[in-house]
Amino acid sequence: MKILLFGPQNAGKTSLMRTTCLGYNFMKVLNLKPTKGISRENFIFRGIMELNVWDAGGQERYLERYFSESQRELIFSEVTTAVFMVDSTVREDSEKEIFDKFLTYIFEFSPHIDTVYALLNKIDLQDSKEDVVYNLLIKGISDELKNKIAFTPVSVKEGSAQHRLIEILDYEIQKNTLALQKLGKIRHLLDQMKVNTLAEFLLFNQPDGLLIASTLGKFESKPLQFLKFEISTLDSNIYQIFTKINEIMNSPVTPLNLTTVIYESEKNYILIKDVTNGAVLMAVTKNKSIEAFTTLIAALNNDDFSHLKEILGDSDL
Repeated sequence: MKILLFGPQNAGKTSLMRTTCLGYNFMKVLNLKPTKGISRENFIFRGIMELNVWDAGGQERYLERYFSESQRELIFSEVTTAVFMVDSTVREDSEKEIFDKFLTYIFEFSPHIDTVYALLNKIDLQDSKEDVVYNLLIKGISDELKNKIAFTPVSVKEGSAQHRLIEILDYEIQKNTLALQKLGKIRHLLDQMKVNTLAEFLLFNQPDGLLIASTLGKFESKPLQFLKFEISTLDSNIYQIFTKINEIMNSPVTPLNLTTVIYESEKNYILIKDVTNGAVLMAVTKNKSIEAFTTLIAALNNDDFSHLKEILGDSDL
């Protein structure tokens, strides 16, 4: 999937991409330098779909280049999802010109697109004037074209922009038959593992912390929404102690080689395990018994778990 993030400079495009796709917190992107030209990065979204994100720097000299006859087909062709982002605290006639050209070339070179998503960012700021900016952008546009544009006031700082982008990408997944097939296989395997154990399973996409699938049905966990899910961050004390033990034992093994962490509460065992480089499985037993623990460990050493690893690692599914 080719995702095009486009718009004037300082709109928040790179901040949106990095907080959503890389799990960065807002403070880490607060002082980003302007993107120079087109930044292209690949990400796995929800563990099932590869995204090729084109983050277009919005400085005037780059915009002129994008719209030039020699480059516009390259930039605007084969786009799966087109996102236009603008700073809602700024109202300049040049933004309208940029938006109009963006629409023209998107629909010319990617005519299959049925919706362009326009995000009016920074509504958390007191001087935001999203209504004024909206009226500027929509001015003179035909009703037919208006029906193809979805405007949303958002804030990267407060997280609504990330939620909106995730909604947009989820919608694209729903239109992708191969992605749905892959998700269906993953859900089936998790359900099979649940039947064979006394546990519930949740599978997270490691780069962004988003849930891929679970045996609990719909599940939301806001703290994981835009944070990279890494075992090494779950309990740093474990790794500090383990490092010291390795030093004493002169072991070549490092904490990074740990792929499973087991916790226990008063009534449950909680197991966190790397499935692939891009996914993490969490299992929560329904009770705290030897049977629950041993059946869970057995499930992680059988064919279902091996098949799960194969599906998550297969980019052709």
